[in-house]
Amino acid sequence: MKALWQWLQTRAGIAPRDQATMTCYAPPKTPQTASPLDVARSNAMAVAPPVTRSQPPERLFTHAALHQAWRAVKQAKGGPGVDGVTIAQFEARLDEELTALQKELTAGVYRPRPLRQVLVPKAGEGMRGLAIWALRDRVAQRVVYDLIAPVFEPHFLPCSFGYRPGLGVEQAVQRVIDHRNANLRWVVDADIMHCFDAIDSRRLFGMVRQRVRDRLVLRYIEQWLQVQLLSSLDGKPRRAGASQGSVLSPLLANIYLHTLDQALTARGLALVRYADDFVICCRRRADAQSARSQAQAALRRLGLELHPQKTQIVHFDQGFAWLGHFFIRNECHRLAGG
Repeated sequence: MKALWQWLQTRAGIAPRDQATMTCYAPPKTPQTASPLDVARSNAMAVAPPVTRSQPPERLFTHAALHQAWRAVKQAKGGPGVDGVTIAQFEARLDEELTALQKELTAGVYRPRPLRQVLVPKAGEGMRGLAIWALRDRVAQRVVYDLIAPVFEPHFLPCSFGYRPGLGVEQAVQRVIDHRNANLRWVVDADIMHCFDAIDSRRLFGMVRQRVRDRLVLRYIEQWLQVQLLSSLDGKPRRAGASQGSVLSPLLANIYLHTLDQALTARGLALVRYADDFVICCRRRADAQSARSQAQAALRRLGLELHPQKTQIVHFDQGFAWLGHFFIRNECHRLAGG
């Protein structure tokens, strides 16, 4: 989890921001007529046909859509999947690869390849598994991402900052500072235990179906959730679900955790969430204790849990690390390497 890694960075030194302002960032400057988030939403809606009802597949899986998806996949880099095809090899046969993939997607015969799993370091906790998809599957997922993201994006709440157009770490950190300046100085610094791996695929798919109705898009999403991992850390058969490594996993996590956002903000809590990391800013310690209990209850309804060793109630005077920054009293510092 990012929170533990960020705490460890304090040992390597803290890179302070401008302490005279007592904040990390100035509020982002945006045109009065449209914010970057609004522009991104409008651009996405202009490109992507609606999938709130079934569409002719030729309209969804166009040559232009696949090329746009390929550019995004190439930019993200990443290693080869189970078929061993690298980015350079895929690009050398780009027209043939995309044409074949387009035919499979439009004909409804596309099937994802099994997943290769690699071990990557997990700060302070040994190793974790990361699912590596074949490049052709990453391109297909990116096409579907471009189709469904504009459907869900307008419904996400302002407390969610991770993997959203026009939003990011800067805005999330600034929101925490705003809450601190409003005298909400008790903080629930929360960590969701094994969030991506613990998401209930069946429940998640039901959430997707509430807004996406195109049968082929739904079929492919369901296939990606159910695809088999060739190996797993515990040696037991596992399916991909929303595990990290998928092009879709950040969006799917936001869809799943939207219920958490709704539950906590409906109670008037000052929630700031970035993917599976979140804080709740409160006025009193007792309020923070209540907020932690409410967050735990909301997560349990989703089949998730707070990590007992990585979730704490802390005051700004004590300091805490979040998203590569260290908050202490009225100051905020970027951690070295953050």
